[in-house]
Amino acid sequence: MFFLIIILIISQLISFYLIILLNAKIAKFKDLEVRQEQLIREMDDAISVYLIEMREENDRLIKELSKVNQEEPSSKNSNFELKESLERSNSIDIISTPSKDVLVQPKTILPNIAKKAYQQQKNIDSTHQKETIKQDTIADTFENKVLELYKTGKTIEEIAKETNKGKTEIELLLKFHS
Repeated sequence: MFFLIIILIISQLISFYLIILLNAKIAKFKDLEVRQEQLIREMDDAISVYLIEMREENDRLIKELSKVNQEEPSSKNSNFELKESLERSNSIDIISTPSKDVLVQPKTILPNIAKKAYQQQKNIDSTHQKETIKQDTIADTFENKVLELYKTGKTIEEIAKETNKGKTEIELLLKFHS
């Protein structure tokens, strides 16, 4: 009888140990599930941002294309002459409707318009980058000037008066560079 009680106690301890192991494994799976959900949310956010950027770029392209189209001749005579010359060259399709003729841009003209619009944007971007570089250069020269004045033995107050900046700004700049 005593032997049976000891076997029951040992079997209960083993079963408690197995229950604890199973609980730990379940907790790991739940933690893994939470991390996977977080990764999925981050991926969704990244894709959403990418799609928004693509949409903005497409909107900008459409604006540039409409701007280029507005610059093209808009009078009836010029459109008629354009229509006839394009029909002769077979490089464009014309769709006739009861109210007006609609020119359908060929595959060679539209990419050229898009290319022109992108080149204009590229020029704007490069100009912006040049301005940023100039601003960085100005900041570097200011820092160099302050450091040179400090090395010559001038006080923070004198440097602040000479550069028309605050004493605190000069102190911080010197602390960052020392």
